[in-house]
Amino acid sequence: MSLSYFPLDGNDFRFTLGLRALKDRSWLHEDQNFRADLVEKDRVLAKYYDHVVATHPGSLQAQQKILELVRSELQSTSPKIECPVLFKSDEIPIVVAARHVQEDLVLMRESNNGYILMAACVCFPTGWNLQEKVGKPLMTIHDPVPDLNARIGNPIDRFFQNLKEGKKVERFNWGLYDCADLFQPAWFRDAHRNTTQIDSENIGQKVFFRVERQTLQRLSNSKDILFTIRIFTNTLDEVVSEKERASKLFQSMLSMPGSIKKYKSINRFEAHLMAYLKAASI
Repeated sequence: MSLSYFPLDGNDFRFTLGLRALKDRSWLHEDQNFRADLVEKDRVLAKYYDHVVATHPGSLQAQQKILELVRSELQSTSPKIECPVLFKSDEIPIVVAARHVQEDLVLMRESNNGYILMAACVCFPTGWNLQEKVGKPLMTIHDPVPDLNARIGNPIDRFFQNLKEGKKVERFNWGLYDCADLFQPAWFRDAHRNTTQIDSENIGQKVFFRVERQTLQRLSNSKDILFTIRIFTNTLDEVVSEKERASKLFQSMLSMPGSIKKYKSINRFEAHLMAYLKAASI
């Protein structure tokens, strides 16, 4: 399987906004996993609805805008795609919208405390719990990530405030995990830690490079912003099949602070990982 995105440049690990304007490319990314991902969303919504859907009073009109935006973009980019799930007539608009796409959807709104999370359907979280974030401002949402607010908290706030209507941007996050599941909230990872022993022989298949493609755009005639998250996962073996990628990942891991490794649970297999990446970089 090829990598859709590899957001490492060979420099030391660092927190950056890393924003890039979307010009002729869509803010949605459909691929060969479209049907499987939407079926998985349906399963997660059926079993964990209260964990993956959140709303704050006063968000329904903006949610409807998001639904219309998703339908318009799909009609423009993928008019022949058929959704493999049935929609419920009583569902809120942001959930209906999320059932159409592989992306998770988050509505952010300007307030006296900065931008707060007003509504979301996040079926594929990476180590965080949505219900702890609803109604909270960006700084609070990012607080669990070591050093993130200190490094780029204020620039993030300024970007949200200054984002112009009509401009769409993307950025990327990445991590290494011992599970390929799309649904990985913090509470689920803690309760279902992968008990498979990771060693020097199997680490290439048992550890996964997980990339978040995030996009942001302002909704029309409002102070609301649509934030999307799309997950891409590859095995370590697939990542290091090119020596240049192996070298870039090795350098990032060498320079990653211990607090970040612990936060991302990389410390549990760090020794095997570093030996594996060093060998793949030679």
